[in-house]
Amino acid sequence: MKNLYKILLAGTMALIAIPMFALAAEFKAGEQVSLSSETRIEGDLYMAGGNTTSAGDVRGDLFVVGGSVLISGPVAGDVATGGGNVTILGDIADDLRAGGGTIVVQGRVRGDVLIGGGQINLLGKLISGDAVVAGGMVRVDSIIGGDLKFIGGEIYLNSSVAKNVNIKADKVTLGPKADIGGDFTYEAKELAVMEKGAVVRGETNFKEKNVKDTTEGQFQARLVALFTFWFIAKFLMFLIAGLLLGLIFRRYSRELVEKATANPLREFGRGVIAFIVLPVLSLILLATVVGIPLGILGIISFLALTIFAVITTPIFLGSVIYKWVSKNTHHEINWKTILFGIVVYFMLGFIPILGWIAIFISMMITIGSALSIKWTIVKEWR
Repeated sequence: MKNLYKILLAGTMALIAIPMFALAAEFKAGEQVSLSSETRIEGDLYMAGGNTTSAGDVRGDLFVVGGSVLISGPVAGDVATGGGNVTILGDIADDLRAGGGTIVVQGRVRGDVLIGGGQINLLGKLISGDAVVAGGMVRVDSIIGGDLKFIGGEIYLNSSVAKNVNIKADKVTLGPKADIGGDFTYEAKELAVMEKGAVVRGETNFKEKNVKDTTEGQFQARLVALFTFWFIAKFLMFLIAGLLLGLIFRRYSRELVEKATANPLREFGRGVIAFIVLPVLSLILLATVVGIPLGILGIISFLALTIFAVITTPIFLGSVIYKWVSKNTHHEINWKTILFGIVVYFMLGFIPILGWIAIFISMMITIGSALSIKWTIVKEWR
């Protein structure tokens, strides 16, 4: 089972295809997290915190989440970031993925851009690839080397776009520097405002939005913003809970991981039995007058066990996979492995079927290990 479990994790991680498994990866987390301008990171960098700043030279990919995010240094790979306020001043050699309340991009992006947020300003010199944007208020001053697609409230385009522009918005304005090399297709409440100097070299296709279309567009834009904030909030809650549990109860967390890896098949079976039997038994007890108190206690215990498993599973994943990748002789429990595990846990959640199976197996093993530890304590009390 140990080998099967490792194979499952290896296959899942390969499908994720994220570079965090390189031994050169760096992890930074805390309330105030920063990378100084004198620092050079040869691999990938993962940062999470209340206020995060990356001013150094990152030669790999950069993943940043926080309440406030500032990226002023160059990045040689991809950038994925989310926060309440996101400001990107440095150049990005590959793709940019960003979400947040207010987003400002002033650096050069040599790949594609995918952004969702409330207020978005693309002010850099160049975006070499395609730009896909969803937001409330958007201004585009960056030259777009590919297509531009937008959905949301209002957009002000004041730069050249090499290929096609496709917009669904309430209001569209083309500034004096707007130069669309391909077709201009848009849906809006009224005709686009074309300021003096704006040029469309292809065909222009306009569709007037009715009330239903406008409502749907607003709903989609708000949904994107809501999902972004939900993702960021969820990640930070996982991070805080994981750090508190893993670091304050480090000895217990290490014992849980060691017991889980010692016999994963047994712990998986124990976890599955508890996960199925406990709620069923509680519902049966609730059907009887005498058993109502025990039924309520069982339901509460089941919910507590589920919450516990959700928090501890990233700790388990981070410690196990980090040991496997780094080839350590023992399991580490620290803020790096916890952050590592949370990122893995979130990425698995985006992989249909296989990722969900990996999370379920890990949760069941974690539950089984926790129950095993509790049972050992009970026996010692006897």
